Amino acid sequence: MTTNAAAKNASRLQGELARQILRSLKDQNAQPGHRLVELDLCAAFGVSRTPVRGALQLLADEGVIATHEGRGYVLAKIVREAPESSHEDADDIRLFAALSEARAKGKLADQLTQQELVRRFGAPLSSVIRVLRHLAELGLVERKPGNGWAFFADARVLNESYAFRRALEPQMLQQPGFKLDRAWAEKTRAVHEKFRKKSWRAGDGAAFHAINSDFHEQLARCSGNRTMLRAIQHQLQLRSFLSGQWDYPMEQVHGAIDDHLEILAALEAGYADKAAALMLHHLTLSASQAQV
Repeated sequence: MTTNAAAKNASRLQGELARQILRSLKDQNAQPGHRLVELDLCAAFGVSRTPVRGALQLLADEGVIATHEGRGYVLAKIVREAPESSHEDADDIRLFAALSEARAKGKLADQLTQQELVRRFGAPLSSVIRVLRHLAELGLVERKPGNGWAFFADARVLNESYAFRRALEPQMLQQPGFKLDRAWAEKTRAVHEKFRKKSWRAGDGAAFHAINSDFHEQLARCSGNRTMLRAIQHQLQLRSFLSGQWDYPMEQVHGAIDDHLEILAALEAGYADKAAALMLHHLTLSASQAQV
């Protein structure tokens, strides 16, 4: 992968999974047009859909893969080089995904020890320590005396996240260096509208998470402010861990899509102040609807 802004701002877990996908494509001698199926990648690497989607988005940002008919990805060019990585990174990816899934299913206690995680998930102690530290950086857990760790209440984490985002994201749209990526805006509008019109199926509320994350991250990138971008990516990583707990109802997803499209329209028309007000309203409403 090239060393561009997307790669620099990706989480360690996303970056490593993207490297694993690249190596797999190289080993297969995959040709342009080769389809990348989320479920197949989940099975191949032993992770859930959320980290796979993050890795695919990273590869799309790199230009290695491209969207296929507005849904899914295909290989855009032959992978001639794939960076090596350690087993440690792969262990971290699997453990992060396993903890997220266990937490979503209510099978992970609020308080735990490192040794418990080693025994339960079969992960090396070094990986357990790294992932717990990462979760602590995201504000999801805190260390207790000795080797104990405790999760913060999910409702508290989400409320604090929304409070921070309400202060940050409207300002992000009014930065002096903000420049809307018109090509992305056209593409994401098409994706939003297609999702809005499709027949609703079970699980679509959770599937919207990837579209929603891309919308907020790309607007942060358009701000031209690297600190704001990193802050948003931090929040999206936090939400990625919690996302397994969410399957929003159709009305809520459709409302979010309508909000996104209205924000886009204001930005395209050059009304940054209006877009900022719409973003504040959107995040305030989302916070009131959030359930974990």
